[in-house]
Amino acid sequence: MSQDSYTPPPAQQQQANVYTQNSVEQLQGAQHAQTSMILGILSLFFIGIILGPIAISKAKKAEQLHTAATVGKVTGWIGAILGVVGIVVAIIAIIAMVGTAGAMSQMTY
Repeated sequence: MSQDSYTPPPAQQQQANVYTQNSVEQLQGAQHAQTSMILGILSLFFIGIILGPIAISKAKKAEQLHTAATVGKVTGWIGAILGVVGIVVAIIAIIAMVGTAGAMSQMTY
């Protein structure tokens, strides 16, 4: 009997396929979680209104693949909220400047 012709029983072959499938799923989940974290952190400083929701979406994909992505989800939400607040503040500042400029142009010297 040659050792080269050994094949494992079907149960062991099926179990090996399950581990391989879980590993690929876990790897994809980890990639989504890492991307979510990076985008979430970036959303705190740059265009949070866009990067925040993308980070939240990636975190949800990671969680669907049974991988924790809390950091990405939290920073994504914070970045999105800060982005909205920043836009509101900018609009208010522009309105205030336009109103002040209009009032100053009507002043007589």
